[in-house]
Amino acid sequence: KEQPLQRVQFLVNTSWKAAQGLEVVGLGERIGVYIKELPVSYVKTQQIIADIWQTLNPKFAVHLGIARGSSVIILEQTGKNSRYRDKDVCGLCPEHHCCVEGGPEKLDSVINMRIVSKQFIQAGMDVIYSRDAGR
Repeated sequence: KEQPLQRVQFLVNTSWKAAQGLEVVGLGERIGVYIKELPVSYVKTQQIIADIWQTLNPKFAVHLGIARGSSVIILEQTGKNSRYRDKDVCGLCPEHHCCVEGGPEKLDSVINMRIVSKQFIQAGMDVIYSRDAGR
């Protein structure tokens, strides 16, 4: 017998707290920082991200997520478009386990996350560089 979907709610969204800290600290005088908390919903998040790209027309975007139970920050160099098997808060999983149908299998950041991670480590933060997003 299939178990009913269990939705885990957290009182504090650590990803959102980290993003708020980034907004306060900033990235320099010439770089504006816009933050937006996204729901853990595949469909809603895709709609919101598309709207951000159309309305704000950013030079680049950083999608920040901290895995449940993680004590470290993982900086991902490459985003993956497949193997999405976890259900979202609506109980849905992308068809074909693909984040963006017809999209590229991988997307590399224009930011050198290896260098960024080394800078964070030198500042005493617990950071890991990765090329295998979410795995």
